[in-house]
Amino acid sequence: MPRKVWSSGEVLASADLNDYVGDQVVMTFANEAARTSDLPSPTAGMMTFLVDVAQVQVYDGTEFTQISGGGSSGFETNFLLMGA
Repeated sequence: MPRKVWSSGEVLASADLNDYVGDQVVMTFANEAARTSDLPSPTAGMMTFLVDVAQVQVYDGTEFTQISGGGSSGFETNFLLMGA
């Protein structure tokens, strides 16, 4: 999974959205079935948020597992969420 850090004022090209930004955000899904439908071949390190169970999960290359800890200060203020 590629990673890039942008400089202030740097132009964000559309290719960067596909190559970098999409892999550096936490995607949200209504439930596990929706995630499975939308991500048939996840890659290791992908993070998702399942709305129905309010869980952040990470794909370890084999399965999605819940991330624990961190407190309850509001998930949305700590991660960029995409979708719903």
